[in-house]
Amino acid sequence: MSKIIAIAMQKGGVGKTTTTINLAAALGEAGYRVLAVDLDPQSNLTQHAGFDPDQISPSVYDALKAEVDGYESNAAGSIYETDEAFHLMPAQPELSLIEISLMNTLSREQVLRTVLKPIEDAYDYILIDCNPSLGLLVINALTAAHSVIIPIQTEYLAARGALMILSTIETVRRKKLNAKLAIEGILLTMADPRTTLTRDIQEAVGQQYGNGVHIFEQVIKRSVRFAESAVAGQSILAYEPRGQGAEAYRQVAREIVKKEAARNKK
Repeated sequence: MSKIIAIAMQKGGVGKTTTTINLAAALGEAGYRVLAVDLDPQSNLTQHAGFDPDQISPSVYDALKAEVDGYESNAAGSIYETDEAFHLMPAQPELSLIEISLMNTLSREQVLRTVLKPIEDAYDYILIDCNPSLGLLVINALTAAHSVIIPIQTEYLAARGALMILSTIETVRRKKLNAKLAIEGILLTMADPRTTLTRDIQEAVGQQYGNGVHIFEQVIKRSVRFAESAVAGQSILAYEPRGQGAEAYRQVAREIVKKEAARNKK
C-alpha cells in the first residue's frame, strides 16, 4: 500500500521543496518506488528536478482541471521520469487557476485524492510539495495524504507558525475530510547549531510540540549546497552524495521507514 505524505507549512522559505525532492531521492536511493508531486503554482519542485514549468505538459494542472471540468483525469500521463530514482508529477504556473475553480467544484476537497487513486499502487511513497498557504490546494493535499511532515525553519516566527498548520490538520480530521490524517513529524530545517537562537528554538519546539507531535531526530543544517543543487536541477544526494545534507535526508528517510515498519507490526 502506498504511503502518501504531504510536506506542508503555510510559511514560505522553510524548506518544503528542499525536503520533498531530497526525501524523494533518499527513499528512491533506498530502493522504494517514489513519486514527488508539485502542488505549488510557483513550480519550484519542478525546476529543482530539472524541468522547465513553462515547457512541460501535461502536468498536475491538467489532471486536476480534468476532474474539475467533470472528466476522468489521467494522472499517469502527467508523470515523468527524472534523472534520479524517483518520478515527478510537475506543476505549471496555471495551477493557480485551479484554486479558483475548486471553489465551485463538487467535493472540492477530494479532487487530488481522486486524481491520485488510480496510480497509488505503483508507488511505495507519494510525496506532495504544498504551496505556502492554507488554501484549497493544501486542503486537497491534507485530504489525500496519510500523514504530514511540517518543516520548521529554526527561527522564532516559523516556530510559532506551526500552530496554524496543526490547527488546519485538526480541522481536516474533525470535519471528516480525512479523520485518520497523522502527523509524520516536525522537521527542523536551516539550522545553525553554532547559534544560541537555533538551540533556543530547538528547545522551544520540543517543549511546545514534543509531547503530542513527533519531532525528527535529524536536524537539517543550513548549507549553501542546497541552493547550489537547486540551480543544478538536482537533489543534494546527486549533487553532493557524500555531504552532510545528503546524509541528513537519508537519515530522515530511515526514520520514516522505521516508523512505518513499526506501525505495520501493530
